Amino acid sequence: MTSMRILTSALSFGLLLSDCTPKTDNSEKNLLAAALALAANAPSQSAFLDTYSQIAFQNYSDAYTDVVALREKVTALTTVASPTAAALSAVKTEWRKARRSYLQTEVFRFSKGPIDNPALTNGVELEPLMNAWPLDEGYIDTVILTNTITKQGLIDANGGDCTGGTCPDGDTAKNISVGWHAIEYLLWGPDTAGNATPGSSITEANFTTANGSGNAAAKRSAYLLYATEILESQLLQLKNAWDPSHSTTYVTKFKVSSTSFENVIRGIARFSGGEWGGERMTGVFGGEQEEEHSCFSDNTKADFYYDAKGLENLFHGSYTGSKTISGYGLKNLLGGESNYIGERIVTAERFCLNEFQETASLNQTCNSSIIASRFDTMIATVNSTQSDDYKIFRYNIQPAVQEIAKALQRSAANFGFSIGDDGLVLQ
Repeated sequence: MTSMRILTSALSFGLLLSDCTPKTDNSEKNLLAAALALAANAPSQSAFLDTYSQIAFQNYSDAYTDVVALREKVTALTTVASPTAAALSAVKTEWRKARRSYLQTEVFRFSKGPIDNPALTNGVELEPLMNAWPLDEGYIDTVILTNTITKQGLIDANGGDCTGGTCPDGDTAKNISVGWHAIEYLLWGPDTAGNATPGSSITEANFTTANGSGNAAAKRSAYLLYATEILESQLLQLKNAWDPSHSTTYVTKFKVSSTSFENVIRGIARFSGGEWGGERMTGVFGGEQEEEHSCFSDNTKADFYYDAKGLENLFHGSYTGSKTISGYGLKNLLGGESNYIGERIVTAERFCLNEFQETASLNQTCNSSIIASRFDTMIATVNSTQSDDYKIFRYNIQPAVQEIAKALQRSAANFGFSIGDDGLVLQ
């Protein structure tokens, strides 16, 4: 995307408008000013897209590396006849660690990129195979685990039609067999209502292979390993798509496409106002624990925190992982909306990450200005006396995330396009 191309396009747009509107000095001046403003933004947009692509590559690279580490822990758990409690605990900890890097990549969704554009990934949309939610536990227990476990079979079973009464709501989206949350369920099991800990029904005995491959525990063990290998291969595809060292990858086209910037802004708005601050956050307002995003592990506060962190990375044009990226941020493009959005990103991060059961070093010391209680405990207060933490979530954090989407809607006009409410859940 070059400034000359945008200037030519903007001026042509202005001339076309002037041919079908009354010609006054003011109208022509306004059209010219708009065209020049678009052209002036072009180098900045190009710089932002370059930084965006660098962050995407590094973030997906880190997410891939972390899932490789997870798969190695899973292999250690599932390839011995009688695994130990320590081995299972190590897998759970690694799942939590790997989520931190992956969640930051979610801001790249809805932007017509490889995460959710099947045209870029051999006709297969990756996101529903990676982070689909919510899932029906009964589908995994009574359909998947009672049949032969194969890697392709797990992929084929994802998103299938309800069978055997395992989808009481008639919601086929709950027939999920692979991805982060299927793995989570295999590791923790159900988190029963009113439980003060994550799911606790799964122990190392649920993964023993000592009684033969047809045994329920051996099936669960095979399932866990295959599902983790599938996730690893999907993240490798995404990492490779953003790899600038290969001339045929998606990123080479992304950086020069005249539609990339608009797609990115639309995508961030939809993620903020539709997915993260929409379905995920508004779903818990009814007090239903099933609506908690990571209900089996009680990792939900980290889900929301690292979603905010992913947006913060793009906003500031910086990323800290195995490699540090520092470049041109979205804040440099949004004018008067920049401070407004920046303040709301800070609000969106008001979660204390203290739900970790397996490794105390992952917990934080909490203060009174951020959500310190367990997320499922907080949800349980909705139908009685709302807790102070729930009030922070309901009346500060969630509105702030939706305001980010609204601010992006307002900002779009400065770049010559508009963002409607399609795909957003704005209140």
